[in-house]
Amino acid sequence: MKIIVGIIALLVFTSCADLEKSAQLERISALETSLDSIQTTFNEFKIDSISSMSLQAYAVENRIKTYYVCDTINMALGRKMDAYKVMRKKFTPMGKGGTAITKGIEEERIKLTSLATDIKNGSGKRNKYNEYIDFEKEKVSQIRSLLNEYMENREYCLKTFDELHEELETFSLELRDKGEQ
Repeated sequence: MKIIVGIIALLVFTSCADLEKSAQLERISALETSLDSIQTTFNEFKIDSISSMSLQAYAVENRIKTYYVCDTINMALGRKMDAYKVMRKKFTPMGKGGTAITKGIEEERIKLTSLATDIKNGSGKRNKYNEYIDFEKEKVSQIRSLLNEYMENREYCLKTFDELHEELETFSLELRDKGEQ
């Protein structure tokens, strides 16, 4: 009788462990899907020309500073220049953010694959698997936050660049041409 109770207890224990393992692997799969979504969005909206746009904006600002000689500045021009300067300054963190997103996705994929392998094989501290999954979930959340920040900066920078660059570049070139005469 003790053998039958022992066998039943063993079967119940292993089936519960299988259910937990299955749930843990599903959570990891959901995190991998979330990473796929982040990467797809980032790749779709990534700006490859950040450094080029930043250099163009810097050149425009520098020409205006060099050739604009006046005691007062037109209020509209001042506002445009302020917005343009803010845009240019956002390019640097945007580039770093893009690099952090790419690196974070790569590292997180490796961690999730390793964790899934450990769970499948029953390796490591089994009682800590849920904690490990929660930790990785937080890291995926941080990557998503980086993506959201990148997207906000991207929208602002592209909008500002599209609205102001041509006008300010033309203005700066006209100032330079007048100054060189």
